[in-house]
Order: sequence, then C-alpha cells, then structure tokens
Amino acid sequence: MKTALNALTLGVALLPTIVIMALVLSNARYKREPIKKIASVFGMSALSTIAAVILEMIGTVILAMIVMALSIDLDTKAGLTIEEFLQYMLVVGPAEEACKYFTFKWIIFHDRDFDNTYDGVIYGAASALGFATLENLMYVFVGNDRALETAAMRAVLSIPLHAITGIVMGYWFGIAKYRRYNNIQPDTHPEHKAFIFAVVIHGAYDFIVSLRAIYADSKPICVGAMLLLIGVMIFIYVLMGKTIHRAKVETHNIYNRYYYEQLGGAMQDMSGGKTSEKRRFFGMPFPFYRQQGFNPYNPYAGMNLAPVPAAPNAAYVFGTQQPYNPYYAPAVQQTAPTIPPVQPPQGYRGQYDAPQPVYQAAQQQPDRWGGDVQTVYGPPSALRGSPLPGFGNAGNDVVQPPKRYCGNCGAEQKPGVKYCRMCGNKLPSE
Repeated sequence: MKTALNALTLGVALLPTIVIMALVLSNARYKREPIKKIASVFGMSALSTIAAVILEMIGTVILAMIVMALSIDLDTKAGLTIEEFLQYMLVVGPAEEACKYFTFKWIIFHDRDFDNTYDGVIYGAASALGFATLENLMYVFVGNDRALETAAMRAVLSIPLHAITGIVMGYWFGIAKYRRYNNIQPDTHPEHKAFIFAVVIHGAYDFIVSLRAIYADSKPICVGAMLLLIGVMIFIYVLMGKTIHRAKVETHNIYNRYYYEQLGGAMQDMSGGKTSEKRRFFGMPFPFYRQQGFNPYNPYAGMNLAPVPAAPNAAYVFGTQQPYNPYYAPAVQQTAPTIPPVQPPQGYRGQYDAPQPVYQAAQQQPDRWGGDVQTVYGPPSALRGSPLPGFGNAGNDVVQPPKRYCGNCGAEQKPGVKYCRMCGNKLPSE
C-alpha cells in the first residue's frame, strides 16, 4: 500500500513538468530541438539547485546582519513581515532565478541549435522545469508526512510559477539573440528586464504564501492572502499561454544574412557547437574581415562578374526554417518595395497553414562595423523600439492591411473571410 502511495505521489510531482514541457514542444512550428540538448539544459538546471541553496544560505546571513543593523524587531508580526519580504525579494528570488538565467546563458545561448526565436521558449522551459522538478521532489519526499497533499498543491502552484519565469526569460533570450546576430540594437539586453520580472513575480508569490503562516490567527488577512494568491496564479497561467502563443506566431530564423556575410557564419558553422555575434575567423577575432565601403548586399561589386538574377532567399521568409545560402548574392535594393498581402492557398484550414508575411523595413539600419546600411527582417518583438521605419519611429512605414473584427463576438478575422471563425456570423464585405 505504501509503495502504491509513493508511486502516486511521484506521478503527481512529475505530472506538471511533463504537461508544461509537452505544451511547449507541441507549439514548435518547424523543427524539433535535439532531445539530448534539452535534456542537458534540464539536467544542469536541476544540479544548479545546489548552487541556489548555497547562495540562499549566504544571502540569509547577510540579510540577518542587515536586519540587526536596522533594529527590526522579529518578535512582532510587522517586523517578521518585513524580514520575510526582504528574504524572498532579495535572497530567494534572485538566487533561484539567477541559477536558471545563467544555466541558459552559459549552456545554450550561443549554441548553434538555438537557431530560432521560439527555441528560447523551449530551452527556457527546460531550464526552469529542471530546477523546479528537483526542488519539488525534495519538498515532497524529504521529511514530509503529507507528501501527496504537498505534491498536489505544488503541482498547480509552484511548478507553473517556475515555468513562467523560465518561459518569459527564454522568450526574451530569443529576441536578444536575434537582435545581436542581425545587428539590430546589438548592445541592448531585454533578457535583463525579463530576469527582473522573474525575480519580482517569484518573490511576490513566496511572500504571499508566507503571510498565511505569519497571520494564522487573523482570518481576514488569511482570506485576503488566499484571494491574492489566486489572482497571481490566474495571471501566471494566462501569461504562460500568451507568451507561448506570441513566440509561436513570431517565430523567426536567427542565423540570417548578417551572420554569414558579416560574422563569418560559414566558418562558425564548420567549427560546430558554439557561435558568436562577434566577427569570427577560424574561432578568432578577425578585424580585417571587411574592406572600407564593403556593401553586404552587393558583395561582388567591382569584381567584373556576371550579374546574378535577383530572387528571394527562402531564409528571409517569415517563419521558415530553411538554411540561408551564403553564396547567393542578390542585387542591391535601394528602397523598401510594397509587399502585397499574402492570399491563403487552396485547402487553407487554419491561420498557420498560409504563408506568413515578411516583416520588412527600408535600408536604414546602420552597420555597427562602420559600413553601409542594411535591410533587416524580423519578428515585431525584435524590431520594436528600433530606428527602423514602421516599428515605432518616423520614416517610410510599411503599410499594413487594416484589421477586421466580428461585429457579433469581436473576434479578429483574416482577410477574405466571409464568416466569423468563432461564432459563424456573416461578415460585411471588405
């Protein structure tokens, strides 16, 4: 009987990890990530719990000295509340989230298999769930008389909390890598803001949970803490779904033209494994890689070669997973052409079956190596806030078709659709 109970408890403890990881992997649109790579991130993150325990012990000692210096009375509920808040916001949250952050940063960020913005969500989830799973097993099976109850509570509370922090950080790691490898705001670090968000949401969750223990004799505070915790968990579940969906819709190649023509991508690919957003040549910085005035969009200018007919390169179509051809030399393009709306093909069954539009901006992005400007393609999140026209700044904006909404249920509609995909209401003609 005890063996069956332990097996049930283990299954409940592992179930949320399996469900969340399956959800993340099932939303990958174009290719599967290597299982060994995901497992390595998962395993290393699980081992990082040891580092988290050490960091928390050191942080607790330092915090105790700060509390003593501030003369905070821990015998009162107010003083204990302040101490708990500082403990979770300045010690526990930063220590645990830093383990996930640096596991991702050191192991997978420059890995060649991290070649798509959505891959950040996959590896971010693996990093968070590796940490959360081992921590969960320790809470459930080490010195716990109510193991099954603890496993059930943590399955719906703690594991999703850890998962959302890793997924959000992974999403912005994907955006950050895309920006650096395509020379779009290469010196910005949006993943740092994601780390701060993870620390705040993690610390806030732990602090709300601790309020019930501090004010166990105050029913109004306990009820208020429970309602606040429910609100936080609803926010976490909604944010998880929206982040995965957004990353799926905006999925985009990372290793594009700039990587091959400016960063020596062919050489980096031959070496395998790690890559870099710095210019490389046989693994070493090569400052004389370019001549002054070199135009990456007409690299053979002045060589008296036969012109190459212009044709779209498949690597720049939004959302494709085809490798970029570094030997293809398109003609110089001076202005941003008008992009006709994409029409759904025959047999169109859903919003992801049709070809996705190219997010294009005019040649206004300066090359950080001092050369000519370049045309940049990318998902909206990567281009948001950049000096490119059409993405929040003045310039020759790319005109997007107006959005359509159903007058009955308010659902957004695709161009050319006659009936609402949600309620079936007939739509007015365009």
